[in-house]
Amino acid sequence: MRWAVAGYGDVVERRVLPALRALGEEPVHLWGRDAERAARVAARHGVPVGGDDEDMLIRDVDAVYVATPVVHHVPLAGRVLSGGLPVLVEKPLAGGLWPGARSGTDAGVRRGGDALPCAGVAYYRRLAPAVRRLREELRGWSPERVEVRFRCAFDPGPGHPMRWRTDPALSGGGVLADAGSHRLDVLHLLFGRPDEVRARLDRRFPEGAERLAEVELRWDAGLRARVRAEWSGEPPEDRFEVSGSGRTLTLDPLDSGRLRRQGAEGEREVTLPPAPNPHQPLIADFVAAVVAGRPPVCPFAQAHLVDDVLVAAARSDAAGGDPVRLPLPADGAPAGRAGAQAPSSADQAFSHRGSGVSD
Repeated sequence: MRWAVAGYGDVVERRVLPALRALGEEPVHLWGRDAERAARVAARHGVPVGGDDEDMLIRDVDAVYVATPVVHHVPLAGRVLSGGLPVLVEKPLAGGLWPGARSGTDAGVRRGGDALPCAGVAYYRRLAPAVRRLREELRGWSPERVEVRFRCAFDPGPGHPMRWRTDPALSGGGVLADAGSHRLDVLHLLFGRPDEVRARLDRRFPEGAERLAEVELRWDAGLRARVRAEWSGEPPEDRFEVSGSGRTLTLDPLDSGRLRRQGAEGEREVTLPPAPNPHQPLIADFVAAVVAGRPPVCPFAQAHLVDDVLVAAARSDAAGGDPVRLPLPADGAPAGRAGAQAPSSADQAFSHRGSGVSD
């Protein structure tokens, strides 16, 4: 397949383009709002065309990968889908950038009532062997608690190319939307959509994005999950633990591939390493989905569940930690500082400097 790639940040250079090459796919266009930078990155990776002509995203290609700042995910995906092409988008799909995130990628791009082309979001941990094994271990068992803890260093100063991630109007949120979104998606994969969200978002950057998110998710069946995501200089942490009825399943670190089971029968551990480049199985699945006419591993409908939690968390924080029930109203907009706002022209220009993703 011939691909156009929108974006030129670290995730594109380090993961997306190498994954396409390794799979025998052909990246032919690299688009970015900074034409010179797009051309430089394209030349560095042997992509024939790089520039700022948005038409190249839908001209003479078979599929598109969108890896821009989050504020551009939905508009670009909508254009690609309206052109009848499949699209794979970086996470989160929209984060807290409401309203309009749903209509831009759902009914708003249907052509004469036809179904949408294949459309997915890059929640690649769904394909991690250890996560799949964890899902198998959960069959026939109803756990009571989940503890998710993530911490890494991230403190870009003014002028840093990643500073846009500290502005919710561009990034759709802070650490919860950035790194927490992957972990929320794993929760959805394992347990489905929660019914209630409580949150505290704290230690904000001047632009408004939180450095610390403490979220409690509740399912009416009784399951409770506590998610703590943090950007700080303290020692890094990435733990996913499920427990109940005398049994505990732990991935620590989440991406280590080491799954430990503790219970009445004792303790055992299996190691199922992830792919060195997690975008390679992600893109391979997407290509197979396009060919077979099936949904990709994380279709838009599933990715929207993460966005709903992000919006609910912003509402809960704005209300002093009061619970917010899911699903949210279809036309709702988030409250609080992380709510959607039209980015200014200065914000738009700033966001063009780079695109990246943290894990």
